[in-house]
Amino acid sequence: MYKTIAFLGVILSAGQASADNCPDFYRFVDFGLFAQDGRVYRGGPTFRAESLEGAPLMLRGRSECRKIRDISKDGHGNPIPVVTRVYYKPERTGIDLTELTLRSVDRNDAEAEENASAHRASLARADTATTRGADFLCAQTSDDDTLSCQIVSPYPGNIALVVYCDARQCDMPAMAVQEGIMVGAVWPRPPETLDKPEKTGSDIVEKARQIHDFLDPLS
Repeated sequence: MYKTIAFLGVILSAGQASADNCPDFYRFVDFGLFAQDGRVYRGGPTFRAESLEGAPLMLRGRSECRKIRDISKDGHGNPIPVVTRVYYKPERTGIDLTELTLRSVDRNDAEAEENASAHRASLARADTATTRGADFLCAQTSDDDTLSCQIVSPYPGNIALVVYCDARQCDMPAMAVQEGIMVGAVWPRPPETLDKPEKTGSDIVEKARQIHDFLDPLS
């Protein structure tokens, strides 16, 4: 797998991130190296923007690139933009998703804890119904179809992973991929799971595994 060479001696200004800062064509994206002085270096975690077969995977007009000068290039001379967020084409993932993103964050644990706060508040309520499985704990606080589930992440580390579902879809805002990078995903909730929280929990665990398996060969 391709890895960007880290030129640690070249300091890059952080700049603003937007789609306008992205090159017209790129095969890889770089999430940058962040220094204590607030500056960003090229040569951070790199992900493929194309499949191993060369098919484009990302929505190019949606990627958010930092406005920096001296970016790296791949083996064919194509630029490797330093990004803050990218969007994958759901139809290219082979997973039933409506959205899949990668984004840079300051601290994985802080992002994960903020995302988990509503789920933990639900667990503390007296009227909450809980459903527990081997690798999930779901909470439902009313008779509607809204629930939240904390699952065991397919990635290493002890970072909280909570998914929120309503009657239409499930939303995974913050799954830690590696330090400083979170994945977000949205997918349709199968109608047959609306009155089966144990099925929803199992489906969420499987969806997280599928996302992991899709991203793993791209990093």
